Amino acid sequence: MTIEERATCPAHAEFDPLSPVFLADPFAVLHALPHESPVFYAPSIDYYVVTRYADIEAVFLDPETYSAAPAQLPLARLVPEAAQILLGGGHKPQPSMVSLDPPAHTRLRTPTARAFTPRRVADMEPRIRRTVDQLLDAVDRDTAFDLVSTLAFPLPATIIFSFVGIPERDWPQLKEWCGHRAALAWGRPTPDEQVHHAKNMAAYRRYLRELVATKVNARDDDFASALLAIHDEEPAALTHEEIGSILYSLTFAGHETTNYLIGNVVRRLLEDPARWDQVVAYPELIPGAVAETLRYDPSVPVWRRVTKRPVTLGGVDLPEGAKLFLWLAASGRDASVFPEPEQFDPRRTNATKTLAFGKGIHYCLGAALGKLEAEIALEALTRRFPRLRLVEGQRLSFHANISFRGPQALWVRATP
Repeated sequence: MTIEERATCPAHAEFDPLSPVFLADPFAVLHALPHESPVFYAPSIDYYVVTRYADIEAVFLDPETYSAAPAQLPLARLVPEAAQILLGGGHKPQPSMVSLDPPAHTRLRTPTARAFTPRRVADMEPRIRRTVDQLLDAVDRDTAFDLVSTLAFPLPATIIFSFVGIPERDWPQLKEWCGHRAALAWGRPTPDEQVHHAKNMAAYRRYLRELVATKVNARDDDFASALLAIHDEEPAALTHEEIGSILYSLTFAGHETTNYLIGNVVRRLLEDPARWDQVVAYPELIPGAVAETLRYDPSVPVWRRVTKRPVTLGGVDLPEGAKLFLWLAASGRDASVFPEPEQFDPRRTNATKTLAFGKGIHYCLGAALGKLEAEIALEALTRRFPRLRLVEGQRLSFHANISFRGPQALWVRATP
């Protein structure tokens, strides 16, 4: 994109979503930005940053103008060796559903939604409750423990991998591959790191193709088998390769996002003990606390789009091919939609308007499952540890990527 093409858009050269300052506190960066620039150009990533709720909502609702193609592309330019590994090293990239536009998106979304039924999600609730209880039974109540490694990380991994039909012996490997995928697609890895991540992503894709091939003759009551049943009805409408691609999306999205959601909701409640005590006293506030966290500190703070044609967004003229950094976390602090946005309020009546799960044709299929897991986890924590508190003096760290955010460790203590 030329300088002339960016002439109508203000640039903020200091804006870098992978800088230590931003990773430590993106909302401090947001507050320092001029309010009169809801769309601005960020040279550090070569993206236009969109901050206002109405503009982001408009993008989500207009797939004819804004393509989902860059949603999962690497943020940083790949070195040739890493690109070759992804393309030729036993890994044949298939665009995933979240990065497809109609009609290709519709063709995959329809059978996926058909297999991802409300009944199948509801049937997971007893499994979620058992898993939460098993994980918390192992906690030593007399010592501090890391909520992330104890509960927030293993719970969604267990649920989504079992939901899909991944054998339990392979869960640790899938968890590791998810980390490589986040670093390559949404971070800024060095050339050597790119190659390392690419090798693991190729193995990740290969594993899922082999899983689909295995389940062809070994069906079970799981999501992969449900997709294969749809394939049996009309093989050309949903191929085995496409089923592997759907599983590639779901095994990652259903794990990382919920992990961070649970960590974020507990962190935001405990940073002001009165919030935690309020939810303990009034458990009916738990769904509101989860919804408010999705607004106030979403686990998916950023998503991406690219313009298909010249368009004006937020008063800024954008050319065809303009890459958009949709700052979902900023939209949740938009005072025109959420009055007193800096106040965390589990009783907020419109918190569910959040764009944290997207909107329109790409709205997250796993939203209900993720919220259910977070609510059940919070129910169990508030019941078992009504006087839970953060360990003082800890410094939170966050994975260096643009699209998934939550504490990598959150040390808590069950005070008497």
